[in-house]
Amino acid sequence: MPARRRTAAAAASSSKDGESPMSPQSDDPAYQMKRKKNNEAVQRTREKTKQSAQARKERIEKLKRENEQLKVKIKSGKKHIATLRELIIQGEKTEDHHRIIQEILGAPDSGDDDEDDDDDPSS
Repeated sequence: MPARRRTAAAAASSSKDGESPMSPQSDDPAYQMKRKKNNEAVQRTREKTKQSAQARKERIEKLKRENEQLKVKIKSGKKHIATLRELIIQGEKTEDHHRIIQEILGAPDSGDDDEDDDDDPSS
């Protein structure tokens, strides 16, 4: 927070020789340069803070979307497990059961292809 400046009336009434104690400082070119640099630094800091907050918000939204997608995958996986468990418990081997198992086991993984052999230097 910037320092409070005294008003002209308050400065005139409190100074003994009629000259304001702020006027030599405010007319000083070095002081003016310091103030200008400080104001620029404050602007840069505020802009950087805004950008950081915006990036944080975007990351939070991205993670929320990803979390929802993962919840859907978990729910689907749990349904598949329940179906397979039920088929195992029934113990019958019918064509329909075989088809269901093949559908579940052959279901494509959406984006979880971690088995890239192209980048493996040992192959």
